[in-house]
Amino acid sequence: MNIRNGTGRPWKWTGIFFAAMIVFTVLSRVFYQSSIAVVTTTIPGNGSIAHRVQVSGKAVQNQELAVTTVAGLRIASVQVSEGQQVKQGDVLFTLDLDYLEETITTQEQEMQKQKLSIQDAWSQSNASAQQRSNAQAQAEENYQSAVSQAQTVLDRAKRDLDRVQAALDAYYNGTSADQAEENALTASCQTAKAAYDAAVTAREKLNQEIETEIQNAIAQAEQAQPEPSEIPTEPILQQTDTTDPEGSETAELPQAQIPESRTLTQAEKDQIAQSIRTHYAGRLTEAESAVQQAQSAMEDANGALEAFRREQSRTEGLSEQDLLDNLEKAQENYEDAQTALEEAETVYGRAVESAGLPSASNSSAQIGQITYDQMALTLEKLEVLQEAEGKILAPVDGVVTESYLKTGSKTTDTTAILLANLSQGCKFSGVVSEEQSQYIGVGDKVIIQAESSGKVYEDLPVTTLSVAEEEGEYRITVQLPEGTLPLGAAAQLQFTRKSQPYACCVPISALHLDGQNQPYVLTVTEVNTVLGTQLQAQKVLVTVLDRNETTAALAEGSIGPQDKIIVSSDKMVEPGSRVRVE
Repeated sequence: MNIRNGTGRPWKWTGIFFAAMIVFTVLSRVFYQSSIAVVTTTIPGNGSIAHRVQVSGKAVQNQELAVTTVAGLRIASVQVSEGQQVKQGDVLFTLDLDYLEETITTQEQEMQKQKLSIQDAWSQSNASAQQRSNAQAQAEENYQSAVSQAQTVLDRAKRDLDRVQAALDAYYNGTSADQAEENALTASCQTAKAAYDAAVTAREKLNQEIETEIQNAIAQAEQAQPEPSEIPTEPILQQTDTTDPEGSETAELPQAQIPESRTLTQAEKDQIAQSIRTHYAGRLTEAESAVQQAQSAMEDANGALEAFRREQSRTEGLSEQDLLDNLEKAQENYEDAQTALEEAETVYGRAVESAGLPSASNSSAQIGQITYDQMALTLEKLEVLQEAEGKILAPVDGVVTESYLKTGSKTTDTTAILLANLSQGCKFSGVVSEEQSQYIGVGDKVIIQAESSGKVYEDLPVTTLSVAEEEGEYRITVQLPEGTLPLGAAAQLQFTRKSQPYACCVPISALHLDGQNQPYVLTVTEVNTVLGTQLQAQKVLVTVLDRNETTAALAEGSIGPQDKIIVSSDKMVEPGSRVRVE
């Protein structure tokens, strides 16, 4: 046959070629199909975005009380521990009574020392004030004395200058000294003498009036005869109105009122006399002062007359040059006296100003008194603790949340024990993230579920939402009804907020971000190739309106209602990748 003879070999190789082509086509088709991603798609739908807030927390107290005591006391024993529930009046801890008694004794001694220190400060302050007052009074007295003396010297110098000038004028006029001036000085002496005599007479008359009043008072007192035990130690004075010889009213006069007659002792008479003299002391002092002033004026007038006569006799028979020399000397004396007066006013005036300057404030006594008052308050607290036998009691029903005490140590000025006040109830407290805080607020009704029992409490409003201790976190609290959860119990807060309806919602797995952080989705589109019609992933930029853990709401327009959106695939899919819908 031809095959045996070799004539059928070309057909054989042709068959082998076509068989190989079939095998390679099948293999390439299998490889091609295996390289295409198999995707799952969906179309956009209507819906709302539900934001679920879930917070872990626990029941905490609404009010926490700080239990404190006086600092520096030794702790004898501590009766409670953290987490322990106590009743009002239960003993929290006890102080060392011996140490407490020593502290009270020491406090009393310190207060006594402080009291003495205050008394010393007041004494020093009063002494300083008295010294300043005396110094100012002395400075004013020195000023008056110095200025008065300088003024007297100036007046005399002026008088001498006038007399020398008058003598020189008389020399030029060819007349004697001015007789009129001598007559005026003589008249002044006579007037001063008359005023002095009148002042002396008035003083004597007042003394006689006093003696008369004394005798009348003694006479009235001797009309009484009281029992020895009824004799008053002081005369009972009755006010009467009298007038002096000129008709002016005098001061009220004391009169002894003793109802019965008897002979007074000398001591009683002296006492009545002293009382009446004391009553007249002011008028008597004025009378003595008037006598002294009149006497001084009389002496000045006599001195002026004598000085005039001496000067007149000294200048008689002097030449013109002698009078001119006397005038120049008198002028110099006057100018010197005037300068001395100005210097006295300046020097002693400065001394008065210096003495009147206010001294630096000294508040040591007032500060010491404040310290003493504070020490007294502390002592009062210590005595209250002693009366309570050093026992510190719970002020309310509560739970010990913190204890800073240790047996044998000393108390501090800070909190000793923190106590949760059970009478004020409990609240749920937890922390939410900044993102979750956007979906929950004060007043929203939430669900609280106890972790231990699983019991659910619904429709509880959020009480507060405030910034927490950590940055980016917010603390949320919910007031719990009485008897809901025990203090410290763990619980879960749950809350869901639904958004408005959206027309274009897709699963969150369909959403991607490109290199510019622009959100996009991949849609399936048909494209024509040399191999025929194929499916390809196409990138579509979108705008995300809202989202949660499962769903994203997209703005309408970029995605059609019938677009197939890739939500999952068995391989990595990128824009332009060939895909196959499952």
